[in-house]
Amino acid sequence: MKCPSCDIEMNQLVDGIFECPKCKKIIREKREEAEKGKEKKKIIGELLDGVYFHNNFSINQQYEMVESGILINKTDTRAFGALICHSAYLENEKYIRLSWWKKSFYRHGGMIKIYEKEVLKNLIKALEKIYDNFDEFWIFKGKFRENQTKSEEDILKEKKLDLIKFRIIENRTCPNCQKKMNKNKSHYECPYCGEIVILEGYNQPIFNIAPADLKLNFQGNFPINYYLPISGITIKWLMGEWKALVVIYSKDNPNKKWLRFYWWVRDLKNIMKYGTRRFAEDNQLGWQAKKGSGTTNIYNKESIKPLIEALKILAKELNWNIKEN
Repeated sequence: MKCPSCDIEMNQLVDGIFECPKCKKIIREKREEAEKGKEKKKIIGELLDGVYFHNNFSINQQYEMVESGILINKTDTRAFGALICHSAYLENEKYIRLSWWKKSFYRHGGMIKIYEKEVLKNLIKALEKIYDNFDEFWIFKGKFRENQTKSEEDILKEKKLDLIKFRIIENRTCPNCQKKMNKNKSHYECPYCGEIVILEGYNQPIFNIAPADLKLNFQGNFPINYYLPISGITIKWLMGEWKALVVIYSKDNPNKKWLRFYWWVRDLKNIMKYGTRRFAEDNQLGWQAKKGSGTTNIYNKESIKPLIEALKILAKELNWNIKEN
């Protein structure tokens, strides 16, 4: 609470009574403001019923319902939370949704949805790595080209992906069911399970990688147009869907950096219909932002730890065992 005369923070003498350290003026806090402040502190970080979110935030109940959730932070014009939701049509289809709300009435600002346990595990690991390797100004503290001995697990993952790629190129082996795929102009398609592998460049196959096989390394090659990526971690990589956490900045203000949750999809209908990809002018690999994903930014590094804790709590609520094997 600030002194109305000196405009500096006042010292609390007892509950609801404050004294200005400069002019020594003593002021009693209004009961409504005090109760409002207590209520705000009480709800942040607590597991709340879905009714609270439906009553206080913009969520389209025509498509999804909130079962429960945790607010990470909340101001008069912004809010950020992690929710457990399910489809309005399929109650058993549960997932975690990170939601950003903005301006008056807390309208939808952005979101990213996590449907799989392994992707959630990757998300938590990525957040921990970013927290450990970036300072409070989002400046990278580690070494991008640091020579580290690869773990046995990393070596096995690389061998597995190289073998899948080799079998696709040499024998058109489906990475899903291991049967032979049919060759089309721009892609392979499995007649048995429907798996699709896109051919990039000189017959370089782009195929689905299981989330558990991602190495979660820092990288900088992302299909980002407007902002410039410093480094990020891919947490989900499918032929038609890509999710990543990336530290970015604007070329107009390189000193201001922040973390964004990206969710891209590929327009497969164009590929299947015409045999070619339709690129936007600056769009790499035909990736486009997921419709409705909006703006998903974290500006304060200190928000990462409560987010990690919230995700672990929600994982328990869903009975998703995310502990290391």
